[in-house]
Amino acid sequence: MATAKKKPAQVKKATPPKAAKKIAPKAKPPKAAAKPKAVAAKPTATAKAKPKAAPAKTVAKKTPTPKGKTLLKKALHPTMMAQLSFGASEEQLPVRLQAVVDKCEITDLLYSTARGLDRIDETLLRSVFHPDATIDLGPGVFQGMTGDYVHWVIGVMNQTRESHHLIGNIQVTLEGDVAFVESYCHAHFRLDKPTGREDVFIGSRFLDRLERRPTGPAGVWKIIHRKQIIDWVRTEAVSDLFYHQNPDALWSYRTKTDLSYQMGQFPGSHSGNKLPAFLGRRYESKSVKF
Repeated sequence: MATAKKKPAQVKKATPPKAAKKIAPKAKPPKAAAKPKAVAAKPTATAKAKPKAAPAKTVAKKTPTPKGKTLLKKALHPTMMAQLSFGASEEQLPVRLQAVVDKCEITDLLYSTARGLDRIDETLLRSVFHPDATIDLGPGVFQGMTGDYVHWVIGVMNQTRESHHLIGNIQVTLEGDVAFVESYCHAHFRLDKPTGREDVFIGSRFLDRLERRPTGPAGVWKIIHRKQIIDWVRTEAVSDLFYHQNPDALWSYRTKTDLSYQMGQFPGSHSGNKLPAFLGRRYESKSVKF
């Protein structure tokens, strides 16, 4: 009986070769198939290695995309935007951002008008008006076109010893390539009269109509019509006490000898510039006399 039980046990142990047959076909064929796949993978890798330069090109193209430039424009301060010039082929700025740029350009134009008057700079004065612009200061003062106005106003400014124009409260209304602007002006004139020197203070407002030519963002804003309204005037006798007590102060000039024309030569404007010779001096507050 014991031997009869052992025989079937041996029969059960002899059956495992069937399991070996199942494992063999699974393990071996993949190894044999894996080798040709590995060999086949090499040419594919070499084939893909050639177009590796393509991703670099696509990255280079992404940087100057309109979206990237639009984000850059939005991040910049309006005063910086006014100094930047993007190519005509670029897409237009958003309407609100374009309005900011237009207002900055118009404001700079009005400031140039004040500077042209105080420095008696004929070239600068002509640059703020279109050649066919008209100026109306009243029938008994001046009414005419750009060329006649520049000639007339330079003669007026030469009658004064000194002048100082301050522009502020600038209100700009944009209508496409046309702008309507109201700006406040405080002007001071020093006059030599037979009875002595006088200071004349005038508070006025400029009412300007501007046109951008040629039309579109690439155009330039200039005045096409100007009116000046006088709000108030005050005249006072001059006291030159401060001038006589402070002759070494940096006084202005109404020509291109004024220091504002020499800012490109200020210390630090060029590499290798030496420090100013006045560094190291010490001054007392009494150096200014009132």
